[in-house]
Amino acid sequence: MNQVLQTLDAAGEPYRVHTHPPIRGEGDLHVTGLDWTRSVKTLAFVLPAGTIALVGVPGPARVGYGALARALGVSRSQLRPAPPDVIAGLGMEPGGVSPVCADAGVTLLLDASVPGMGTVYCGGGNPVTTLELDAGAFARVAVRTVVAPIVNG
Repeated sequence: MNQVLQTLDAAGEPYRVHTHPPIRGEGDLHVTGLDWTRSVKTLAFVLPAGTIALVGVPGPARVGYGALARALGVSRSQLRPAPPDVIAGLGMEPGGVSPVCADAGVTLLLDASVPGMGTVYCGGGNPVTTLELDAGAFARVAVRTVVAPIVNG
């Protein structure tokens, strides 16, 4: 069992696991057969102090990087995508980054629309696993959560 599922189990959050061929980017989403308009995609960043930010936005949405930087209290030029070794340190793999994380060194930034989305799909920690769960679970398991409008449009 991966770290994402262990986090949900420890918190008593219900979820459903969907397995599928590997997802490496948005172009691969069709292989899951799931409704990606009801998904939360997660981007990972390393911030200047060495902390990590996981950023969850509705799947079809585009991130507003200026708004994202302001919500995290950094300049846009300080946003750096997290390299694979940092993602691995969270028990995740590229293509499966999840907003489900209880690591004290991680800030979870959710777009303001995410907590009220109801049942959603999100990364399950690896590229062959997608989770189905209540969007409110993300903030319930995170140590530090920020909710702000960060999508364009």
